[in-house]
Parts: sequence; structure tokens; C-alpha cells
Amino acid sequence: MLLSELPPEILTQIAELLTATDRRSCGLVCKGWKYPFQRVLWRDTRIGSPEYISEIIEHVKYPQYLFIPCLFVHSLRLYKYYYASEISDVKFSEIFRYMPNLKRLEISIMPSIMPNTKITRTEKIWTSLESLKIQYGSKCEQKSENLLNLVNACNMLQELEIIRKGRPFGVIFSMDDFDSMHQNLQSLSSISIEMYLNSEFSAKLDTIPNTTPAFAKELIPVDEFGNDYKTIWDPLWLYYFGYKYPNLRSLKLYATDIRRNATNWDERQAIISRFQFNPKAFRCLETFSFTTDSYFSFSDFVLWELFYALRVPLKHLVLDATKSEEVDDSHPIDVNRILQSFSKTLKSLSVTGFIYNARDQDPTFRLSSYYPLLTSLCISGSNVFLNLDNLLDKFATLKQLKFRGEKLVITPITTTEKSKQKQQKHRLEILTLERCAADVKVFNYISFRCRSLRHMTLNTLHATGSISEKTGCLLLDMPHTFLKTLNIGQVRYSTSYEELGTKDDICLTLLSQLNNAPLSDEKNETEQNKMDSVYPISAIHNIDWLYTYDSNEGQGIDSLETKKLSKEETNIALEYYKNFQSNKINQISEEDNSYNGEDPKAGWEYELYKGYGELRLGKIEVGSFICAPDGYIFKK
Repeated sequence: MLLSELPPEILTQIAELLTATDRRSCGLVCKGWKYPFQRVLWRDTRIGSPEYISEIIEHVKYPQYLFIPCLFVHSLRLYKYYYASEISDVKFSEIFRYMPNLKRLEISIMPSIMPNTKITRTEKIWTSLESLKIQYGSKCEQKSENLLNLVNACNMLQELEIIRKGRPFGVIFSMDDFDSMHQNLQSLSSISIEMYLNSEFSAKLDTIPNTTPAFAKELIPVDEFGNDYKTIWDPLWLYYFGYKYPNLRSLKLYATDIRRNATNWDERQAIISRFQFNPKAFRCLETFSFTTDSYFSFSDFVLWELFYALRVPLKHLVLDATKSEEVDDSHPIDVNRILQSFSKTLKSLSVTGFIYNARDQDPTFRLSSYYPLLTSLCISGSNVFLNLDNLLDKFATLKQLKFRGEKLVITPITTTEKSKQKQQKHRLEILTLERCAADVKVFNYISFRCRSLRHMTLNTLHATGSISEKTGCLLLDMPHTFLKTLNIGQVRYSTSYEELGTKDDICLTLLSQLNNAPLSDEKNETEQNKMDSVYPISAIHNIDWLYTYDSNEGQGIDSLETKKLSKEETNIALEYYKNFQSNKINQISEEDNSYNGEDPKAGWEYELYKGYGELRLGKIEVGSFICAPDGYIFKK
């Protein structure tokens, strides 16, 4: 069969795998290829300028060929932000009238100039939509009426996302707005709305138990605002959601810059008593995410006096109190209490932006009990030393670990060969270490115990250990680690934890591996079991040399970036370290006049005398990737 004779079904499958540019090119190959590739090309359409919208309208109203492309449009994105002056002559309803199969729509628009939904609802233009994403902007306070008129016209809608662009004003939603929306949209199952939540509950409290339930399974009411306009968060919204969404499986709350007076004991008990009248609230809730910029009493209220008291079967819990890269140090969070309270169901926990111990206490974080179900854990914050061997002992089923804090540590006894023989191998598969320090012994321990580790990220990491006087190498030895992916960047080295962040930091990294041939997972296990910590130097294969530098040097702050050395630069480094001791004596250091610091990326050659760190792995299957800077600022 000739390529020109391929059936349309096969051509369509091919087109789905190609980029938009390749689809256009293939559509020009021959007459038989034109329509299959054009159909797929039109399926996901993006429109920018209002002028182009007008051209599209004319094209679909008066097609010149039998092929009518708008019939094949399933997804339409109007990605330019339209202001009133630009949109006054564009009739949006016209373009939708000729897209009867449109399923997904993304639009950026002002609430005051929404399309005429009275006409569209009558003509059933919006009835095919299943997913709607609106980005709205407003220069003044807005009621929800204009947005709801548009949303409620899409009576087959299943997914709704409304995003506010700019500050400080947004659309205000009330309980009546939620009721009206679900009355019109019976199929709506996923809701994400960035809005103000009206806190006037006094006239509605007694009617909430009679609320007509809706059957959405995912709800993300975003109550997030700037400093210019603060809102009052009322926990009674959860009282309403408990009745409105009995089948809710996922709830994500964003509440930042919240202004709320402290709740006294009587008010607190009154709220609790109302929740007790609805013991079926959140009985299906499995995922809860709460983002705030400070640790305040509402956090405790939701966790303990609502979810724990109601025995909510949480499987996935996310708590985030980070604001502008700063950690809330007003109150230490009790992770052990969280784990114990939801130990029968919890599978993943992410806690970010908190302190974990009082300032005058031992900063080492330890787990007090064994938790058999948890498979994913993220601990991120300030003033925390994470005890790794304690954590692996308590989480036997843990597959993914992310740590961002002060220091990753192990109990000293675990470094002995005797204790290694008794250690049970752990099934950890994904490890992410960011903005933390760790001794080289920790990496050797990870390699020995976590033989299933396949994906590792080291970003903004500081490793400590001894430097070989002969070779200048500070070795991170992970011979039993066979990775599929490695992401690494902004890594520095020093001889001790106390010397971190000085000009003596080593900023060069050599990535190396022991095995040059790819191995299957089964062979990996065999090779790892045979591997000894002492191996011939000839078995080591260098992969890359990396250099971490300060891109804002001389400006009072450190902003780290990492580059990969070129082949020529790599040869210079290798030659230098062949005779490290003699070359170090003659090294032209950074303090000499020959280096002025104007190009930080070129400073690596003047730091060779400091030595280098080597991350030595058993194998990296697909090479390494340099992590982009995470925006973290090191204050001097």
C-alpha cells in the first residue's frame, strides 16, 4: 500500500502524535492527506487577536469548500486578554454558533462585557461544552451575576475553572450563587473558582441543613487576595459545603491575607455543635489541601474539631503556610499528631512552610509510631533536622520522599558495617532533597538501604565531608544506586556544617558511574547485591562536570545557578586534578587581579584549587538534567 492510500483512520492516529507545524506540512503532501490532518489541526484551536476572531467568523459563516473546519473544533482557547475597547465590535456568540461540537473553552474576558447569554441560552449555542475555563479581570468590585449568566448557560458542563487576573478586586460568591449554579448545571463534578466568599451567614444558617445537595466530587474555592483588599474567612463555609456536597472526594482551600478576629471559646463551641448535627459531612472526602500564609487557629479547627471528630477518611493531606519564601514560625506543627489521627487511611502527607519544634528544642524531627500505609511524604520548613533512618523504619511502604529544611541526618550507629547487615532494605523509589545539608555518609547510607531508588533530585544542596589531600575529591559514594533519572543543580560542598555558605565552598561537581552498559531492573538487583563498596578505579566512568556559581555576585545576595562544563573545559579540569597537589600550590585564586568576577560562569577555572565533589552512582540510565534555580535567595 502506498502512503497516499493510507485510510483516514490511520492518518488521523498519526496526526494526533504530531505537532501543529508537522500537521500543516503533512496536510500539503497529497490530496488524500489534507482533510484527516486538518481535522486534527482544527480540533484544538487557539485564537489571539480580535481581528482574527472576525476573520474566523466570516470563514465559518461562508465556507468556500465542502470541508467545514469548525465542525471539528473540540477545544478552543482565546488566550489574549480582551478589554472592552478591543472587544466591542466582536460578537463572540457568532463564533460559538458555528462550533456545535465544542467541548472545551478557555476565555479571558471582563465580567462586565460577557457574551449575551440570554441569546445563547435560547439558541442552545453553549450546550455542547463540557469544560469551561474563564480568566476574568476587574478594576472594581464585581458581583457574580455576569459570570453566572455565562456559566449557567452551559447546562452540560462537567468541569468549571474561574481564575481572577490582577488584584485587588474579584467576584463575590454567596451560597445562593452556588445553589443557582448547580440548579442549572446538573452534571457539574469539578469546580475551581477564585473569588471572595461572602461571610454573611446570619440569615442563612438555619436553612443550610435543607440545602439541595449537589454531587460534585472536586471543589476548589480559592479565597486568595492581595494586601489591598482583605477578606474575612468564615469556617461556616465548611458547614455549608458539608451539606451541599455529600459525595465530595477532594477539597482544596486557598486562604491568604485573611483578616479574622480570634474566635473565643463560646463561638468555637457553637460552630462545633453545628457540625455535630451533620455526622455524614465529608464522609467521602479523601483529599484535603489547605494553603494559607500563616498558621492560625482555623488550621487546628479544621483538622481536629472537624475532620478528626467526624472521622473523615483522609488519604491525601496537604498543608502549606509559605509566604514569599518565608516560613511561619509562630507555632510548631505536630506532624506526629496528624499521622496518628489519620493513620488508618492516610497515604500521602505534605507539610510545607512550618517549623516542627520550638526554637529552644532539639531540631531533630523523629516519628513516634509505625505507619504502614503512607507512601508519599513531603517535609518542608525551617529549623528541622530530619532523621532519615528513623523515618525509613517507621514508613516501611514509603515510595516517595521530599525534604526541604536544615539538615538530613542519620543515627551514628547506622554507619557501621554491623548495623548495615541488620538493616532491612527499603523500597523508596523517588527522593528529592532541596535547600538542605547532608553529610556524605548519608548518601552512602541511602545507597545501601534504598536499593529500589530510581529517581533522585538534588537541588540547592550542601554536602559535607572530608576532602582527599591527594586528589582534591569530596566523594558522595552511592555504588548501589541505579537511577533512571537524576536532576541536579546548585550543589556545593564543604568540610563541615559550620562552614556552609562561605567563600571556601567547593562549587565543582563530577558525576560518575560504575557501569557503562544499561541494565534491566532485574539485573540491577543482581549487580547491586554483588557490588562491594571497594571497586577498581578503572570501572568508573565520568559523565559530566558541573559548576555552581553566583549569578548576582557583588549585589549583596547569592542567587545560585549551575552550568555544565564544555568538553574543552572538562579536559582542563581532568588535567588539573591529575596533579592536584602541585597544581594547587600554583593556582591563581579568585582573589588575584587576573579574575575580576565580571563573568561568574567563567570563574570555575579559578576555583579548581578548592577541589571538587564527586557524586558516584552505580548507573544513570538516561543521563542527568540540570535543575533550574528554584528562586531561593541566600541572604548574606
